[in-house]
Amino acid sequence: MGRRPCKALLLIGALLAMTAGLQPASSQQFTAAEIADMKSAYKRPPPRPIESQALVDLGRLLFWDPRVSASGKLACVSCHLPNLGWSVTEPRSINVSGKPTSRKSQTLLAIGHMPPNVPNGWDGRNPTFEAQAKSSIATGSMSMRETDTPVKVEVIEERIRAVPDYVERFKAALPDMPLNIDAIVKAIAAYERTFEPGPAPFDRWVDGDETAISEQAKRGFVLFNNKALCFTCHGTWRFTDDDFHDIGTTTTDLGRGREVKTDPQMQYAFKTPTLRSVALRAPYMHNASAATLDDVIQHYEKGGIERPSRSPLLAPLDLSEQERRDLVAFLETLTGKPEGDAAPKLPTGP
Repeated sequence: MGRRPCKALLLIGALLAMTAGLQPASSQQFTAAEIADMKSAYKRPPPRPIESQALVDLGRLLFWDPRVSASGKLACVSCHLPNLGWSVTEPRSINVSGKPTSRKSQTLLAIGHMPPNVPNGWDGRNPTFEAQAKSSIATGSMSMRETDTPVKVEVIEERIRAVPDYVERFKAALPDMPLNIDAIVKAIAAYERTFEPGPAPFDRWVDGDETAISEQAKRGFVLFNNKALCFTCHGTWRFTDDDFHDIGTTTTDLGRGREVKTDPQMQYAFKTPTLRSVALRAPYMHNASAATLDDVIQHYEKGGIERPSRSPLLAPLDLSEQERRDLVAFLETLTGKPEGDAAPKLPTGP
């Protein structure tokens, strides 16, 4: 999947026309009906239905179990911590070979609500969550591929098959599949799809509690959906368009361009992350180049690196210090409380 040009072109003309006459936040006036209309786009749906609780419970164990990594020391959760919105705060995680990964681990929050057939990850190289998990275990950060003693996937499969509790759980959850890497990642992906954002103050405000967030955050919400143009890529209740954009953050990593070499607009483009619980996940961007949310906002004001692939959705911004603080105050209302999941008790075995 590359760009969605029709969406971008339609937005550009409307946004430029809209922002031309905007005044600073302090003088913006919106009716209650107009703000209610803005809020309606962010009302969250019910949690995603669980098709097989047995499969999810199995995936939960495997996600937290270091036995699925080549060394037996690194688990999926090592790079996707629940209390940080299923992400990390390190600029680069350390892989099982003891080396830093090339990008910051992306959040897995609310991925179960992604539309079908949308590739995932910073560069969209994986068409499904199952493919992402398999790639990580077989050839990626959990594989020890960068050492002199790489471990084959068959060793990991045998390690899991040697645990009686796992054997019984796989029989119950996936009776028609052999216990192999494909079954392992199917269970892990089923668990990942249950990563619902915790209830946030913003959600309570959208549902009608006017005391749930501050007046400053309310001003930030209006800015987010108007002058600051954040909503162009971070719309919907998940605060992402699930698309790829070059926002001018890097000169070395081609991002989506590594996968879609023939689309000039996808060079240096990266997937829009959700802003749910974003305040927990500093530093920001795929390369951790923005230390704070204020730094992120200032990056968008400046527009990033100018080049042909830079997204046309990046329009010039002129925000005051107060407006930046208002935006940050709004973003902080998106943190779920509580966020994440507790560590399970893992099955005993080899």
